[in-house]
Amino acid sequence: MFNDRIFIMEKRKAKEIKQRFFMAKELRLSISLIVIWSLLAGIIFAYLTKELGARIEHGVFSFIAVFLGYVIIVVVLALFFTHRFIGPFERLKMEMRLVLTGNYHRRLSVRNSDDFYVRSFVLEVNKMLDEFEKKSFDKEGFRKNIDAELLHVMALIEKEHVSKDKLREALLSFHEKMEALLKKK
Repeated sequence: MFNDRIFIMEKRKAKEIKQRFFMAKELRLSISLIVIWSLLAGIIFAYLTKELGARIEHGVFSFIAVFLGYVIIVVVLALFFTHRFIGPFERLKMEMRLVLTGNYHRRLSVRNSDDFYVRSFVLEVNKMLDEFEKKSFDKEGFRKNIDAELLHVMALIEKEHVSKDKLREALLSFHEKMEALLKKK
């Protein structure tokens, strides 16, 4: 009975993963477009082949013509769809390199001609960059705050008649301000 429950849970988990990764509407639409364009090109070429076959005799020449026609269709469709699917990722890699150099306010851009799935991917990456930018650490601002607080503590230490309580109070204040700065980030 326990094993049955585990099996059912694993089966549900596998189904959820399958649905999450293979059921994206954008991806289904992109694959549908590939199939539709391929079928239309094949149908048009089959019609042209039939018409040409009726006018010329069958033989090696007609076989070569049909074969080359299908090769051309496959190459043109492959170039079109790889340009549409793979092309944007080269541009996105370049933009990601710019972000990695410290340009954290930069966002990835998409073209209107880019695939739906690529556009939805870029939107998710931009959301991630927004969150990353919110949580990124402002080193320069943090350093300025530390310097100001340390100068205050050093000034108290350099005074001749400063009580331990006053020094302790200044150090605790410094600590509290640092904690507050770290929590902001």
